[in-house]
Amino acid sequence: MRRFVLFLVMLCTLNTLAQQPIVRARLQPDKGILVGQPVHLIVTILVPNYFSGAPDLPEFELENAIVVLPQETPQNSDERVGTVTYAGITETYTIYPQQPGDFRLPPADITVPYASAPPQTAVAHLALPALRFHADLPAAAKDLDYFLPTSSLIMQQKWSQPLKNLRVGDSIERTITVTATKMQAMLIPPIPTEVPNGLRVYPEEPIVQDKKTDRGEFVYGQRVQSAKYFIQSEGDYTLPPVELKWWNLSTNRLVTATLPAVHFSAAANPNYVTELPPEPEAIAVTKSTQAGMWTRYKFWTRVVAPCMALVLLLLWIIWFYSPGIYRNWLLRCEQRRHSETAYFHKVQIACRSNRAADAYVWILKWWMIAHPGKTINDSLNLKSDVALSHEIESLGSVLFAGNERHNQWNGQRLASLLVQYRHGQIATTSQHLKLLNLNP
Repeated sequence: MRRFVLFLVMLCTLNTLAQQPIVRARLQPDKGILVGQPVHLIVTILVPNYFSGAPDLPEFELENAIVVLPQETPQNSDERVGTVTYAGITETYTIYPQQPGDFRLPPADITVPYASAPPQTAVAHLALPALRFHADLPAAAKDLDYFLPTSSLIMQQKWSQPLKNLRVGDSIERTITVTATKMQAMLIPPIPTEVPNGLRVYPEEPIVQDKKTDRGEFVYGQRVQSAKYFIQSEGDYTLPPVELKWWNLSTNRLVTATLPAVHFSAAANPNYVTELPPEPEAIAVTKSTQAGMWTRYKFWTRVVAPCMALVLLLLWIIWFYSPGIYRNWLLRCEQRRHSETAYFHKVQIACRSNRAADAYVWILKWWMIAHPGKTINDSLNLKSDVALSHEIESLGSVLFAGNERHNQWNGQRLASLLVQYRHGQIATTSQHLKLLNLNP
């Protein structure tokens, strides 16, 4: 009898433990990683019953690496653990190691709201599993100034006009485009622009952009670099070939992308007037055989020295303040990307496109920002919005009923009800602020 009671106690204990939220993490790939190659940190969170809010994933940094927060739409899933059905959400980080060496994920906490015993909810704090990986450089690429690991790289160029019938005073523009598959555009190095005597080059600010699909999946990075070449004198000109070395992940070999040398000629232009007139011929003057110290160095002390001091001051200001300005700009972009308005826009797109899984995830994320600390059930019961509650419950039923019902879900009514609900919330907040101003 005593053994039977102990067995029941152990069974209840195991069942209780089995119904706790679960977090899993893995690296893809986890071996043979090269510097600059994207490493995907895939984090899966499982909760019994269903989520009552969006999980709060941590933001972390790695020394000598670039960490990109999850940008794609989270993946929803369900899994059977014992006798309980778990709902799952999978998010993916992308890590770009910048130097060879060992990398270890720092400790991080994940906050997960879920329905522990519906309609009761709870909040769990899970630790991100400790993972590590090693990044290296191939022996053939260790002497390079940069390293570009990708499966495909294309370098193209185009000119603003044919390189024929050119004359002194003409300007021609050259645009070089480098496209690398599955690589951040900011990792593509600048293209050198060397010109022979008789030409002057005016490079423009490069355009660096990443291409993604409608679902946020990363496709390729692209760097577009343009420069204008001004012809100062007649003659034959040759622009040297442009080479860009990259590591082919498919063949594990170093490959060189090359643009061939460019040849063209420029004829004289009698009608061309230089921007600055030629200097007049020097007139011989009688100079004293001995000059004082102030006479010899007057130009350096009056002009060159102040200019050099001003340039050094400007360089110091740029070096000191530009990192902070750049970080603030990135922070503002990240805040706009994760604002209440941006999330609600994602909700509307998912609902009106009849994508049940995406609508479910974005509603949870939007609700966490619009009503911090409150679940959907608590807020809707407080507002007594029966129609909206019914639509959200219908969405949950369709989402966890199986894939065959996902395509039958119509989110148009839910999108309209959410717009009405949000307008009502904005109006209530505005009225409350007016009352506060009238009764300080």
